[in-house]
Amino acid sequence: MREPETIEEELAIIAEALDAGIDPFPPKKESSGIVRLSLGWFMIIIMVSWVSQFLYRSL
Repeated sequence: MREPETIEEELAIIAEALDAGIDPFPPKKESSGIVRLSLGWFMIIIMVSWVSQFLYRSL
């Protein structure tokens, strides 16, 4: 599908979507903190692993 060239074409596409029952502007999803928390813990575990490997090799 090509990009609309005029505002009227874009409004017609939006009207068709609304008639078909499609929401062209869905609400933004709330981001959960679980992803950020799990990524943070993963990075902490990796850093502790690197530090322990470094200390083990230096002894």
